[in-house]
Amino acid sequence: MVMKKILLWTVLTVSMCVYGMRHAEAQKVKDQEFRRVVVTLTSGEKVEGYLKKGWHAETSLLKKSNYSFKMTSTPDDKETKKYTADEVVCIDYTEKTENNPDGIRWEARPIASPSFSSRYRTLRRLVCLQKAGENATVYWWKDWDVTPTKQGVQRRLVTYWGVRFHDKGEEGEIVYPYMLVNSVLLKDKKPGLKKFCKNWFKGKEGRMHKKEAKEDATWILDMYDAYLAENGE
Repeated sequence: MVMKKILLWTVLTVSMCVYGMRHAEAQKVKDQEFRRVVVTLTSGEKVEGYLKKGWHAETSLLKKSNYSFKMTSTPDDKETKKYTADEVVCIDYTEKTENNPDGIRWEARPIASPSFSSRYRTLRRLVCLQKAGENATVYWWKDWDVTPTKQGVQRRLVTYWGVRFHDKGEEGEIVYPYMLVNSVLLKDKKPGLKKFCKNWFKGKEGRMHKKEAKEDATWILDMYDAYLAENGE
């Protein structure tokens, strides 16, 4: 009788251990679902896997921010595959949350980045889609702002916001950081937009627009819609 009880407890203990290990393994995989993505390549092929090392600026001190990343086929896979913004169309996170019911999408886009040699230079980088409007789409990304100081340089992580106008051709692919909307860069492409944007924040309505802009970074979509309406477009 004693032996039967011992054998029974042994079987139960082993079963519980096996169940616990399987449950822990399943939980481990489940906990990694936030890293699961579907990558659409420029060839049209879709690759599904788990991010191993992301493109985000926070982890890109020694490489180009928002440009390259590594992923694996499974959460615990050791073999990685590297991709760059030049090879990718978009990256879709499969996990859905209350704040992101449609999931999070990053797109590879040319960002307007004027230089001394070329006013119209662009750099292809990964940017996060925040909100798509009828006439434009807003994105955000983070990068390091480097400021010279007497002690050397100061690095500061900054969130940038940009807008892509739904124009035809290559022009409709470019993301313009907000600071460039008021620059001469769009003087010929969007006649009057610079002045319209400045007037957007003037007068009684301007005070309301300033308040809205502080609360919602996608304010530029409403501004651009109003600009098009005024110009009969």
